[in-house]
Amino acid sequence: MCILKYYLKRGFPKGIQRSDIYKKAFAAIAGLALFACTKDQDRNIDVNDFEPEAKTGIYDISQEDCELMKLRQVLRNNSPIGCERLKRVVFNYTPLLDPPAQDNVGIEADLYRRGAVVVLDIVAENVLSLFGEIYRSRFPIQSAIPVEYFTLQERMADDRNNTLAFDSRPITGGSRWSEHSYGVAIDINPLQNPYLYIDKHTRAKVIPKDATEGYLNRAKFRPGKPSRMGMSEDVTTIFARHGFAVWGGDWNVPIDYMHFQVGSRQFINRLVTLPKESAKQLFDRYTQQLNHCFEENNTIKSAAQLRKHCVEKTVSEFDSEQE
Repeated sequence: MCILKYYLKRGFPKGIQRSDIYKKAFAAIAGLALFACTKDQDRNIDVNDFEPEAKTGIYDISQEDCELMKLRQVLRNNSPIGCERLKRVVFNYTPLLDPPAQDNVGIEADLYRRGAVVVLDIVAENVLSLFGEIYRSRFPIQSAIPVEYFTLQERMADDRNNTLAFDSRPITGGSRWSEHSYGVAIDINPLQNPYLYIDKHTRAKVIPKDATEGYLNRAKFRPGKPSRMGMSEDVTTIFARHGFAVWGGDWNVPIDYMHFQVGSRQFINRLVTLPKESAKQLFDRYTQQLNHCFEENNTIKSAAQLRKHCVEKTVSEFDSEQE
């Protein structure tokens, strides 16, 4: 039982009334006890405790959420970004349902849920617009709960199909910081969009493993089988137009279908080292150039080819600015 709760039930020591020294000592003990109680409560928090704000929008990270992030090691002592540079983006999304129920979602305009992702402050407006467009397109999402609401055991489970952004951790299979550690990467529907890599024994590995049977074949429409929803190929252009131009599905090895990030690691380093206002201007200019490219090249009829052209052109031009 927490010390503070003990005294609330049993009564305060009589000596506390007789001396300022006792009062100060007890105040210190009570402060430590309250901190300990808070920590105990935080350890019991799980996904069922997540309650997004009543309205969609951009919110500061509260002190309570920041402490929870530290406790769950979503934020570490040496993390490249702290809570003061993070925002929580709250948005509506179309729920991902089992077929054939998913086929009817488009006509049920009021069917939605509310979720959130934590991102770098300068990209928050774009992320809010991005998920707004995804919602209007009726692209379905299984869930969107910030990582700190999951216990370590839950985060390791292979059946967690959760869309997320900030998570201060090393890259999969490596030691350098993941792009998620900067709040500039988003993973969407991991079960529908798995991560595939080759280990040191040249064996193919899939994360999450539950996606092995269902989604390594990336065809959305197949004869004799229900159409598959929630696959990232459907939203690559939406992500690109909002500044998340680099998609892990374009990589050779590993292939990371769930993963979108704002640009190259070189560009990300510029965003997080520049003063906030300068970084925001850089990111806005980057996004504007991506959209200008999409709009001016209307002779390219293939959406995939147009995205390839605009992403290659914009990413390379902004990387060359620093050379």
